[in-house]
Amino acid sequence: MTDNSNKPGIYVVVPGYNASPYLGDLALSLSRQTYTGPKTVIFVNDGSSDNTLQVMESLDIEGFQKHVITIEHAGLSATRNVGLSWVFNNANDGYILFLDADDMLEDNAMQIIAEDMVLDDLDILAYSTHPFYENRDLERQFPTFKTYYRRSGSYPEILTGPDYLSAVLPNCDFRPSVCLQAFSVSFLKQNSLSFLPGIIHEDNLFSFEALLLANKVRYIDKELHIRRIRAGSIMTASAKTASLDGYFRCITESINFIKRNCIGSASSKDCAAVIDIWQNAAIDHYNVLSKEQIEELKSSYATSEQVLFTMLIQQRAEEREGYRQEIERKSNEAQARAEIAVRSQFENSHSYRLGRAITAIPRKVFGR
Repeated sequence: MTDNSNKPGIYVVVPGYNASPYLGDLALSLSRQTYTGPKTVIFVNDGSSDNTLQVMESLDIEGFQKHVITIEHAGLSATRNVGLSWVFNNANDGYILFLDADDMLEDNAMQIIAEDMVLDDLDILAYSTHPFYENRDLERQFPTFKTYYRRSGSYPEILTGPDYLSAVLPNCDFRPSVCLQAFSVSFLKQNSLSFLPGIIHEDNLFSFEALLLANKVRYIDKELHIRRIRAGSIMTASAKTASLDGYFRCITESINFIKRNCIGSASSKDCAAVIDIWQNAAIDHYNVLSKEQIEELKSSYATSEQVLFTMLIQQRAEEREGYRQEIERKSNEAQARAEIAVRSQFENSHSYRLGRAITAIPRKVFGR
């Protein structure tokens, strides 16, 4: 690709809420991109109370057109949708990258993405990330992020989205972060894909829906993205009601999505496996919340949703807890039986009886 005018445009959607300390690093990584085709960054200020908007407006990113949009605080899904709508209104082709405000890209990331997307006419290109910790305390507190994003399998072939899902699930390699994927503008636009507003963990649902509809997907084992592990981010925040709600919404919306779109090529087993991942995650959050928090969340749902919540989350959580208690009870009983058996064997041993005989008089004197 040597003629810049024929190169596809790349659109980078960056939502930001009180993210001013990190925007400079993001802008620097964008300005270092070796890709010489058209590049546009769409900053969406999510009603920040700090100077995020001012920083977004002041940034001068070499080689990029820049657009800044500000909205009332509405959350990550709604903010990304604003950026997505801007792209849909201004482009029919090219590629979309979603970055968080504290993310960065490797210098050659866009070049590699554009070349692979064009060469294979992909709907989705997935890649890996290089996580780094802001400090040693975070590294000690969240060590799993060092290896979480690595795939254990290899997926060099071009696959349909459902086939890609079938390939990655057995290896536990389903990584739904949209920041680790590039999307064809025409693919997203034709399928009217967007993020479900008002939830967190929205990447899970968006990526799942996109894969079910995609004709050409490929994964390249390259760390093109740089993920910052910092205090206060969604990744490191403690479990809250919003996490439980987010995973539950992913479950219910994915089922509705499958019904609406008559997904025929996707394996029902694979779809069930993804939903099971969300169900287990929801139960993990359920188990750390109080009964009052759970009832408050449940009361916010419509009656049909309350029924589903009871069936899919509440009952399963209670079954898991009952199973855990039963295992603990049996373990305690087995340990008690083992201790009795060892004690009985010891007390019936020759050395024990001999010792009792020798110490009989002293024990009688001392009342033992």
